[in-house]
Amino acid sequence: MPTSEVTNVLEVQKFHLEHLNRAAYISSIEAITDAKTLRFANMSLEWWDTHFSWEAHGCVALSNAENMHLCYIFYKIDRYRMYLSIHNIFTPLCERRKGYAHELLKMVFDIAILGHVSRFKITSISQSLDFYLALGFVYWGVNSVGDYYCDLPIPIDGLDTLEHMIQTSEDFTLIGKSMETIHKKVHGNSLILSATQQLIYDSDTVKMGKSYMLEKLLTMI
Repeated sequence: MPTSEVTNVLEVQKFHLEHLNRAAYISSIEAITDAKTLRFANMSLEWWDTHFSWEAHGCVALSNAENMHLCYIFYKIDRYRMYLSIHNIFTPLCERRKGYAHELLKMVFDIAILGHVSRFKITSISQSLDFYLALGFVYWGVNSVGDYYCDLPIPIDGLDTLEHMIQTSEDFTLIGKSMETIHKKVHGNSLILSATQQLIYDSDTVKMGKSYMLEKLLTMI
């Protein structure tokens, strides 16, 4: 669907966020019919079970006026309001290419802005790069498993101003006080990729171009 048509569809819909506890999440993903998305949904469930408490914060779904769950995200804001950490976001196959993931991310960023959260971080696999690059994300390197690592200030005027913030900010401003955290996360990892990972990495770095900031990071250390 062309971007203009996606925008028009979104404009006539009313969305809200629904917080799902573990039972509600399991019930919701039972309606997912495509096997690949369902596997990812179950993986996200197991990952959250292992690392976080559902009592403190569960999954958030983008819902329409009919309370249909269109897109899902797992995120966490730390107690010091330093970071919005985005862990998993996914859209069932039948709802893709309608702008729902973008809309969900915008609403989560708005929550972080209202809460005066300073920064956000996310890792991206190769298959997700096109989506995030279109939103203006940049990456400082790869983490220990070869995923691309993004760590940036939260744009005070919302997600859709992220690209402008990056274009008009100095690199040191984008890193802020997180130099040590960022460097520790990506240091040396691009040098120890497997042969398969290296082929993907080489292709991805060409795709990212100036949005891949590892060389700039190394010059600032």
